[in-house]
Amino acid sequence: AALNTNSNSSTVADDDENTTTLYIGNLAYKVNESTVRQHFAKLGEVRSVRLMHDKRTGKKKGFGFVEVNSEDADAMISNYNDTEFHERTLKVRLAKERKGGE
Repeated sequence: AALNTNSNSSTVADDDENTTTLYIGNLAYKVNESTVRQHFAKLGEVRSVRLMHDKRTGKKKGFGFVEVNSEDADAMISNYNDTEFHERTLKVRLAKERKGGE
């Protein structure tokens, strides 16, 4: 199925206008994508979770990114930043844009 990028009634998860990416730092190394997804889903819609790994060793780096519904982002930041999650104090904030070309 091809994605129609011109559709105004898009319900595709990659709809950038309604998606906000949050940076999640200081994650415990034992947590995985589904653990993080379940935690953030308590406060709203989670569209994707990416936990960063060291390219050489494959070990988790202790941070990642969660794409969420933009309407839920502020609540997630205010409710989860500086709170304990798996014995670590989470850092939750808006992710910096990765897109090139300034």
